[in-house]
Amino acid sequence: MTALVTPLAGKLVWLAFALCWGVIRHRYAHRAQRNRQIEERDRVYEIVLLTLGFIGYLGVPALYLATSWLSFGDYPFQPIMFWAGLATSIGALWLFWRSHADLGQNFSIKLVIREKHSLVTTGVYRVIRHPMYASFLLWSLAQLLLLPNWITGLAGMFGFCILYFARIRREEKLMLEKFGNDYRQYMTHTKRLVPYIL
Repeated sequence: MTALVTPLAGKLVWLAFALCWGVIRHRYAHRAQRNRQIEERDRVYEIVLLTLGFIGYLGVPALYLATSWLSFGDYPFQPIMFWAGLATSIGALWLFWRSHADLGQNFSIKLVIREKHSLVTTGVYRVIRHPMYASFLLWSLAQLLLLPNWITGLAGMFGFCILYFARIRREEKLMLEKFGNDYRQYMTHTKRLVPYIL
């Protein structure tokens, strides 16, 4: 079994993870179109943020997988890192899927309000307000563990920081405007990313 744990195995797991991520995102984005969008905030700003996040999570790793240009940032691959990366990937993918499933037709990749927008406080949203961002954080860690290269690892963390720190307050402001005291009450008994901690 140990002989199968190679840098190539890490790359294949990361690639499978990225493909599953894309399938989940596409499926729920398509379903959400049934719930018509009636308001959108900061369109250009959002496109810039999402593009930067995309570069960190997919662009730089794709460059690493397809070329040797980033090989100067390689570090030794260890089987323990592969297993930790695999476990983290599974956790990230489950949380990513679950957060989409719980949001249902409320989901949007951008900051929008939909016609039948409802406040979701069940499922994983019962314990954290932003499980999708939590899944992105796990993805960053998995990327660092599965692809033994400092550039790709830091690119994932860059992608997370861009999306989280540049959006979270604006997203919560939008929810407060839409749901008022219901969302304010929800904020009092949930954390943003990690249940009971952060």
